[in-house]
Amino acid sequence: MKRKPIHRGGIASAGYDRTKRVLDVEFDTGRILRATNVGPETAERFLHSSAPHTYWKEEIEEVFSVHEISAKESDSEAPVEKKPIDELKRLFGDL
Repeated sequence: MKRKPIHRGGIASAGYDRTKRVLDVEFDTGRILRATNVGPETAERFLHSSAPHTYWKEEIEEVFSVHEISAKESDSEAPVEKKPIDELKRLFGDL
């Protein structure tokens, strides 16, 4: 499952697998939680929420079965981190 970067409310990234109906959420701490039996509408609302942490707490954590998993269990593609601007400048000879 591919996770998309979120970087709001202590959430680093999240991804949803429609086939397995699981939502994986990676927090800034590196902890990954998986909510099971999540419908696609709920997952989409969470992934596009302007307040993802609140949505997670109120609409997912309180309603669905949630457990911690390892990064290996997540078997996901972590979002590609963007290079700092200094790296780009160095690449193009501006530094």
